[in-house]
Amino acid sequence: MRNTRNSKNNNGSASLEIFTTWSDDVLNGGRLDAKYWLPAIRELQKAIQNGKYKSQKLGDFITDIRYGLSTANDYVDFGIPFLRILNLKNDGIDISDVVYLSEDQKDEIGKAVVHEGDLLISRSGSVGIVVVVPKEAENFAFGSFMIKFCLNEKINKQFIAAWLNSEASRKLIEREKIGAIQGNITIETIKNFDIPIPPLSVQNEVVKKIQEAYEQKKKKETEILKILSSIDDFVLGELGIDMPRGGAERVFQIWSDETFGNRIDAEYYNPIYKLFYKALSSGKYKIAEIDNIATAVFQGVGKNETKNPAYTLLKVKNIKKNNEIEFENVEFVKEVPENKVLKVGDIISPFIGEAVRQCKFSVFENKDGKFAVDNNTGVIRIDDKKVSNEYVAYILNSEIGRVQLKHLIGGGGVPFLGAGNAKKLKIPLPPIATQNKIVDKIGAIYAKAKRLRQEAGSIIAGAEKQVEQMILA
Repeated sequence: MRNTRNSKNNNGSASLEIFTTWSDDVLNGGRLDAKYWLPAIRELQKAIQNGKYKSQKLGDFITDIRYGLSTANDYVDFGIPFLRILNLKNDGIDISDVVYLSEDQKDEIGKAVVHEGDLLISRSGSVGIVVVVPKEAENFAFGSFMIKFCLNEKINKQFIAAWLNSEASRKLIEREKIGAIQGNITIETIKNFDIPIPPLSVQNEVVKKIQEAYEQKKKKETEILKILSSIDDFVLGELGIDMPRGGAERVFQIWSDETFGNRIDAEYYNPIYKLFYKALSSGKYKIAEIDNIATAVFQGVGKNETKNPAYTLLKVKNIKKNNEIEFENVEFVKEVPENKVLKVGDIISPFIGEAVRQCKFSVFENKDGKFAVDNNTGVIRIDDKKVSNEYVAYILNSEIGRVQLKHLIGGGGVPFLGAGNAKKLKIPLPPIATQNKIVDKIGAIYAKAKRLRQEAGSIIAGAEKQVEQMILA
């Protein structure tokens, strides 16, 4: 059989998705999944192995490597800081959302801790994100979906992180996890990474270029935060709402006859919420609950998975902030009750899980086909004769929504909003002209933020391309 591993499309610009390879290659490689043998990936592997700089196995430089801690999500307010995958970013570790494990788990944690200069790589989910541990994360524990490895002094650690985060390396890492149901990489995989090793001067130049790019990205992100932070002041000003300031009280008391239904969690009765609802009612406009301005509020459908794309299923992972929905990496279901099929203008949001806290209410826009959401996701179907659905989504994404979510989701182990609590969310109802003014202004802010994000992404992509050319050309 002819080997067409190097075949090209008619215009010669890209490798074919249809290809053949030798059976002895497959047998020697031990992988039967077709994507593992994509010609473009194999050509990239050859470029590294035969490039202008000699390549070595990453394992040649590793002095210690280990998996992280597998533990239940029993977090405490104070204790041993615990890193999760969401804390790993391409430009470093984000400790703003770190959680804590009890000091009683010290023995269980053992050596699953990081020190300044160690490297962490995500091994599941967003596989292949690599960071060098900064001083601020010294002695933090780390989770099982990450692998820690330590390098000797013969290689620049930041160079290794820069190379592994490059597009070329990501493709190779992605290749290694293909074929598994829950794609992941192992310690052996990491040890066998082929790394081009240029002279130290080139390594340092690569690190400098990448760090300069991330500095420019951070400036863009600072600008994004600044313009997004202006939204709350604008909304509150337009609605004439003077929010109570100061932190929530940690010590307070209430009478037993003030408790409500089955709510016995202390946070629900914090006095700050009384002040908030009073401020909300004291604004320029009357307040309506979602239940009074919606034709339906419900959770999505359970699993009845199928490869037949009769209904496209949107999940929490598809809901982004800023009124955006991602239509990639979707799933499908074969049966959806008619009343749960999404309609244009429906507001979808996480109803169960940690994502509830993130305040992500997005408006479903017109798409070809039939769509539904899963049962961790909720739908608010607004009566557009009464109020603008975009206005409602923007208000729920603002401080007005964030405070109410914190109040309603309660003190259970898993954050839960649900249809019942979603119906209780309160919305100020100004005239439609004011609603449209708020929608237009916030829409323009989000559009500018999106533009800046794209610019920041282009800066990083450009720097990574230059790095690849420096190493592989």
